[in-house]
Amino acid sequence: ITLASLQLMNEQNIVAAVVLHSSVRILPMLQQMCRGLELYVSVVACIFFMKAFELCIIKGFFYSDLQPDADFLMMALSPILSEVGSVKRQRESSIVNYLQDFIQSLEDEGDAEQDKITVSSFMQWITGQGHVPITSAQREKFKIHIEFDHDCQLRYGQHSLCYPLVNACSCTVTLPTWHLGTYTEFLGIMRQAVSNSREFGRS
Repeated sequence: ITLASLQLMNEQNIVAAVVLHSSVRILPMLQQMCRGLELYVSVVACIFFMKAFELCIIKGFFYSDLQPDADFLMMALSPILSEVGSVKRQRESSIVNYLQDFIQSLEDEGDAEQDKITVSSFMQWITGQGHVPITSAQREKFKIHIEFDHDCQLRYGQHSLCYPLVNACSCTVTLPTWHLGTYTEFLGIMRQAVSNSREFGRS
């Protein structure tokens, strides 16, 4: 056996090893990558069409059926009240009445002004969605939790104003009772809060 024949045999063995490695390892990896890309494209397409379908439902044929009205919003209110007969309970009950009057006024005012607060935009501010839940089961479970803050003066000291605090994830709004003694005060603070749509705190 000559040196040239040994080199030729080694080259053939090396080529065979490379081909075997490509067939056993690299090719399956490339196939998995292709399947992964196909799956990714399919998922992206599904998300796109789902969003498009949702948009068609909400803003299309069923838009009027999904528009919230004052009655729906008031039925969804779920205030967390203090002990019956307490001073806190009296304040909380008054504020709940203010809130119901405010919601009703939004519907009575109509949609004349472009930047006016509507029932839908108010619901969007509190819950993150401006439409009625689509299914009947979701509508039955839908609640807007109302909590009351009686201690802002103790926490913050002397201050002139607190805005409501909203947690859209849990559909909860916390109302500062100290600053909502009258309906006029409630109306002014609530309109500022919803219109500004910022992170609210004390001033």
